Amino acid sequence: MLQVAWFQSTVGVVASILLLLLPFQSVIPIELSRLETVAVVTYAWSVWLLAKNNPLGWWIGLVGTALYGVVFYQAKLYAEVGLQGFYFITSLQAIYIWLRGGQNQTEKPVGHVSRKWLTVTVILAIASVFALRSFLIAIRGAAPFWDSLTTVMSLVAHLYLMGRLVESWYLWITVDVIYIPLYASRNLYLTSILYGIFGLMALAGLRNFQRIGREQQLKSVEP
Repeated sequence: MLQVAWFQSTVGVVASILLLLLPFQSVIPIELSRLETVAVVTYAWSVWLLAKNNPLGWWIGLVGTALYGVVFYQAKLYAEVGLQGFYFITSLQAIYIWLRGGQNQTEKPVGHVSRKWLTVTVILAIASVFALRSFLIAIRGAAPFWDSLTTVMSLVAHLYLMGRLVESWYLWITVDVIYIPLYASRNLYLTSILYGIFGLMALAGLRNFQRIGREQQLKSVEP
């Protein structure tokens, strides 16, 4: 109950502050984009729900990914634009997996990634980072290495979260830490602040998934 209350308070306060700042865009030193502000609030709501293991977060996230696709295009973070498109399509698939991905089309339980797939993921991720970096350099994208690194790590984290895997939150925590200075360097200050909050949410999401996983294991061994 305390964890749920913490989430609700955090999201509520952030959303309220960001929305209240909108009328003062012309007098505050940070240039606020209305589109970015709406995307921030929507994304925060989505991550909050997913960290609570609530499938509704995927539906809310569809709106956030569409809005951020436009925001990142304007900021010339082209890999991030492609990532948002990927998120949109796979989020639809994630809704089905979470609700019908278990045995006999039941709700999919929380799980862990196998060592085999973890090894495969690491190898493919490293190759993808360098390949994407070369492409971003060719099209003169901003911060090609960091953009490619965060893009690939986010893809892996998203795929893990689609499978309701605990390890997805470890990756999200790492990515969020990198995203904070990256977005600030592109003058996306609201998004930078948001990803700092995402890091805290990801930490809570990790603890929540770990707790749910332990409870499911205990139920599976009960006579």
